[in-house]
Amino acid sequence: MSELFENLSNSWTAASERNFVTPLNELKNFLFYVQEVGVFSTYPNYSAERMGLNSFLILHTAGGTGNLLYGGRTYVLNAGDVFFIDCTEKHKYFNAGGENWEFEWVHFNGPNAQACFHYFLAQNQGVAARTQSDSVRRLLLRLNRINKAPSAQADILSFRILSQIISELFLLKAAPAYTKNEIPEVILDILNEIDRSFCSRLSLESLAKKFSVNPYVLSRNFKKYVGLGLKTYIIQKRISYAKELLRFTDKPVSEIAETLCYENDEHFIALFKSYEHLTPLSFRKKWQSNQNR
Repeated sequence: MSELFENLSNSWTAASERNFVTPLNELKNFLFYVQEVGVFSTYPNYSAERMGLNSFLILHTAGGTGNLLYGGRTYVLNAGDVFFIDCTEKHKYFNAGGENWEFEWVHFNGPNAQACFHYFLAQNQGVAARTQSDSVRRLLLRLNRINKAPSAQADILSFRILSQIISELFLLKAAPAYTKNEIPEVILDILNEIDRSFCSRLSLESLAKKFSVNPYVLSRNFKKYVGLGLKTYIIQKRISYAKELLRFTDKPVSEIAETLCYENDEHFIALFKSYEHLTPLSFRKKWQSNQNR
């Protein structure tokens, strides 16, 4: 990690709040935890520049305009915009308008914070996104309130709220949840076909031909209404069934691969490992060893 560098222009109103938090050490090993949290209304000359800080920052703009410089890009932050950054990397954010820039923010960390940051980064192709409601803002305000003074429950409540905030950020780019009545009948028919026949040779082209749909239109609409690509949906069905066979039957891995229409055992093993981080045989042995305890 780089040596800590910080250059601040602490120019905010008297009504702004900044709370330093000292969570219990035993909880920091397995929970998200707050390091600092606050609500700022900043004057036009406000800026914060850092590098090498072992922390992650989520900041939501409530009013005014700010700028974020991160990863070689400049992000303009208006009301409703949120960013999520790794503070070990060089960054600067500052008031970019002639009026107060108002925002809620939290510095936090935890065992899975890095993975959450990278998932958000990949989803949004950057570190900033626009919120669709005021839920992130409300959660940050609540997080600030419960951390104004130490309490027996503050660390646990902070973990819950941080988890909710991160979930809200992930949902910004998630596919909408459609009800069954909103999904076109042909997509429902294809889902039923896959659920019945995922062990058969299925492909985008074969399903499009069977249901008289243009392959491009099918691919686009399946992703829109199901939230997964058609190929990914089939693979997940097959991997789930493979896990069931590995746990509750003695079928060899080669036979399971053949059952799932994988002619190449090595391809099936590599695919299984990409989802479970274990080979099929290691997965089976893990469950067998647990049953023998």
